[in-house]
Amino acid sequence: MPLTDLRSPAGATLGRRYRLGAALGHGGSGAVFRATDRRLEREVAVKLFDLGAADGEEIRRYAAEARVLAGLSHPNLVALLDVGADQVDGVGPVAYLVMELVDGRTLRECVNDGPLPRAITADVGRQLALALGHAHAAGIVHRDVKPSNVLVSDSAAPPGRQDAPTLPVVLADFGIAVSAVRAPETDRRSSSGTASYQSPEQALGRDVGPASDVYSLGLVLLECLTGERAYPGDPLTSSLARLLRPVDVPEDLGRDWVRLLGAMTAAEPGDRPSPTAVAAELRALRDPDPR
Repeated sequence: MPLTDLRSPAGATLGRRYRLGAALGHGGSGAVFRATDRRLEREVAVKLFDLGAADGEEIRRYAAEARVLAGLSHPNLVALLDVGADQVDGVGPVAYLVMELVDGRTLRECVNDGPLPRAITADVGRQLALALGHAHAAGIVHRDVKPSNVLVSDSAAPPGRQDAPTLPVVLADFGIAVSAVRAPETDRRSSSGTASYQSPEQALGRDVGPASDVYSLGLVLLECLTGERAYPGDPLTSSLARLLRPVDVPEDLGRDWVRLLGAMTAAEPGDRPSPTAVAAELRALRDPDPR
């Protein structure tokens, strides 16, 4: 039974340690389950990869994601706890990544409820910019920054989104991340990511560097503020649209937001600010100087 039936492996135990529970989601490169670490008596998230059905490219992505996560450590990046392989009844051989469990929702689910307040959007963006800065410093480009890959923790967020001073977030799913230094040029140029959030260079199949993640983050923040995707539609329509017209940032967001989002979504990668600069500007937008 394939992993696309997310219920099938529930109840199985991996590596005589991780007992799988309810399905949490299904990404581009595997299915994610809540699980119990029986040795340490804690809840974790386990991402499964069906090795029997996987081709060489999918196995390479699994190995690459494990290597990427193992080399990163940041409070706003999902933490890798363990890796392994096992046999699951009814599925076959699987590889798995054990990660920290983030209880809450995705940013996609939050935005589906309506636009976020500007202060919260600024803080969410600040956290993600810091996470990207850490990944970029390690030579890693995420390539798929989008609301569904942002996990919103409810552990520290008070009820009532409108009054919450912060919304703790974690960036997940490094399944198509690539090394900006070590990856072959063909990998850095391969079309990747989700069409609605691709940078122009991704849409054109050009060399993709850290500035691509900044562009995608700009589209995510714009959607948080407006509740609408900048480039909706099917993948081809969405990809072509960003090549034909610049991002439309509504003037009523205010001069500072218009300037920052315009810079983050500049057509040329070299014209975009660094994640560090973005984080600093978003902090100022979250906590404006009262003077």
